[in-house]
Amino acid sequence: MPIPEDDATRHLSAEALRLYGAIAAQQWDTAGAVQADNPNARQELLAWGLISDEERPVARDPQHALRTMVSRELEKARQHIDLVATMPDLSRDLIREYRQVQLRAGDSSVYLADQDTVNTRLKDVVGGARREILAAQPGGPRSRELLEIAVARDTAALDRGVDLRTIYRDTVRDHAVTAEYARTMSARTAGRPAQYRTLVGDFERMVIVDREQAVVSDHIVAGSPPHAAWLVTDPAVVAVLARVFEATWRRAQPWCGELTSRTGGVDTVSGMGGVRTDRRQRGILRYLCAGESQPATARKMGVSKRSLESEISVLKGRWGVRTLNELIFQYALSPDRLIDDTDHAPGAGEGGEQAVA
Repeated sequence: MPIPEDDATRHLSAEALRLYGAIAAQQWDTAGAVQADNPNARQELLAWGLISDEERPVARDPQHALRTMVSRELEKARQHIDLVATMPDLSRDLIREYRQVQLRAGDSSVYLADQDTVNTRLKDVVGGARREILAAQPGGPRSRELLEIAVARDTAALDRGVDLRTIYRDTVRDHAVTAEYARTMSARTAGRPAQYRTLVGDFERMVIVDREQAVVSDHIVAGSPPHAAWLVTDPAVVAVLARVFEATWRRAQPWCGELTSRTGGVDTVSGMGGVRTDRRQRGILRYLCAGESQPATARKMGVSKRSLESEISVLKGRWGVRTLNELIFQYALSPDRLIDDTDHAPGAGEGGEQAVA
């Protein structure tokens, strides 16, 4: 295998000198033997310009060859000197470019410059959720196309046992499409239900997954597009964002997808879609909300304590909560509390589900 020209011109080996002498004396048997033992010797002589490139090479005047070599090496040296002279400017340019790259793609945050990139990365992050998705969406009502995509994505996460909590701006309560989506996801009986709340006023957009990754709006890059964002993985930053979300969640009002009613009762546009309970379950919850103990509630409802505990467990799952206090709180703010279950309620059928006028 021929050696690289740069290596061949660094020195001339003893084998190459022997071969040059044999070629100069036209001792072809000796030249052939040297080449057979040392295949690189011929390449060295060619690199130095000491022989012609023929089957039977001709030895060239070494003085001319060396002058050519010196000129070539001096030219390389001048090029190296020119490169060294440009190093300060080059260094300054490289540092500027490096810092720009670090701003946009650091070890713990990645800049997502356009909406398609944001959606692609968000799909991957949410699709990999194992335990929890926290989403704050202040953009207002969602389009039907976006919500249809969200139903499939969120259903898959909830079926995996992922907790899903979303905060919307309060204006979604007047939007039938978003309300339909919230009713569908929060009233799930298979797997976990999603939880939604709404808030009046501004709050930061963010999606936090497993408290390990977060996608947040961009507030750094000047002139960035409206939907530009950052994917953040720094544990300290994600922990702070999760605390911000929890504080916002506590201030927000629970929402099960009921549309804002113009009469103060359960909305008549979406009908009973936001109601999760039957008549007996609401009876249990009313007693618990009134401060009755579980044994007293079981006695008044005419059921065993075990049956009551089983029903409460079902209700906790329906609202996606873990404690009795959380269940009572969710019921107290849900449209279920507005259902009139009295026997004389107009239009009350089995279960007594009738909206209060």
